[in-house]
Amino acid sequence: MSDLKILTIPSWYPSPKQPLRGSFFQEQAQFLQGNKGLDLQVLYGEKKSYPLLHWIWVFIQSWLKPTWPISTDKVWQGPTAYGFDFPANRRIPDKLQIKLEQRLIMKAYRSLALSGWEPDLIHAQSSMDAGIYSQYISHKTQVPFVITEHQVFVFHYYSKIRSTLILDAFQLALKTAAVSWDERRQVMMHQPQCNPKVIWNLVDEDQYVIDLTKRSKEFTVITLLNSLPIKGAEDFMKAMAIVLQSDPEIRFIMIGKGADEKLSNPHENLFVRKSKELGIFEKGEFRPVVPRDQISDVLNQAHVFISPSIQEPHGIAVREAMMCGLPIVSTANGGVEDSVNSDTGLVVPVKQPKEMASAIINVKKNYSNYHPERIRELAISQCGKKAFLKSMLDFYHIENK
Repeated sequence: MSDLKILTIPSWYPSPKQPLRGSFFQEQAQFLQGNKGLDLQVLYGEKKSYPLLHWIWVFIQSWLKPTWPISTDKVWQGPTAYGFDFPANRRIPDKLQIKLEQRLIMKAYRSLALSGWEPDLIHAQSSMDAGIYSQYISHKTQVPFVITEHQVFVFHYYSKIRSTLILDAFQLALKTAAVSWDERRQVMMHQPQCNPKVIWNLVDEDQYVIDLTKRSKEFTVITLLNSLPIKGAEDFMKAMAIVLQSDPEIRFIMIGKGADEKLSNPHENLFVRKSKELGIFEKGEFRPVVPRDQISDVLNQAHVFISPSIQEPHGIAVREAMMCGLPIVSTANGGVEDSVNSDTGLVVPVKQPKEMASAIINVKKNYSNYHPERIRELAISQCGKKAFLKSMLDFYHIENK
């Protein structure tokens, strides 16, 4: 029996200039490549702003050329991945922009096919906009496609025509999946004619260990997030200000965009600036970036992980912390709730710093009730390699292949 060829079309993907963008898509593809007869390749079009005249020239060229140039230099390799640009210009009506994107993705697909590799199945990683592209290729080639939804469902970001195409893609896909039960519910609220399977994102348990020898002497709270309002960074810091009034010996660590003390950009220094306003800066440690191979060591310094988001489709950082044995305090943000129970942590209402502070203090007082191995086991059972591979083999199964 020949390998099942899967073409992954991600909505975002790592590139030399943005190595962290969509890194989990690449990690999943790397893991699946060659596993149990799967042969994966990636095709990624990145939107880039073009001057109007340049955009018009590309639009004309897209009619004339039978194929479109694709390059392995534009995206990170492993598995084999090809990239190209989607020109964009804010003056162009979205109807025309979509037509250009559809035409370019189809011609990029033809360039890939000329190499002698053609897929049995197309996998759209997120419907916005990979679902649109995959459905268009499928319509032209009769290659079936599936969708996994990873993104917050907020349609006011999109034009009516783009939103309609997204929902059409869900209806026409061979199969659909979502990365949490809450994400599944959101998809079905918008397109009830599909019935997504829940497949939690892969988190490689081999990269994370429980190392109690690294735990800080002071009780330490950790979070990993960015400065976007939806991630709840300010609520976290307000909660920590309340916690420190009750117990000044507690410390906290904030990792992510917003933790850079050297920059004046408000998005880059939000954590530092706000913690100073609240008078808790001296109790914190701020790290803009932690290399992937050091995440486990940093997480093991802490005692509890906090997820303060308004909405999380999945919550990879939470599962990484759980694989290090950390209990979780999370807002009722959707994706993280799949993994938080009485054995693994506490859930509090969104945008309620007082409730979050109470939960942190509660975890500290009852810390002996949380067993690191039990927390790790739950995360592995949902997101570990064996569970992910089993789910994806079932998701990719095509009759008569």
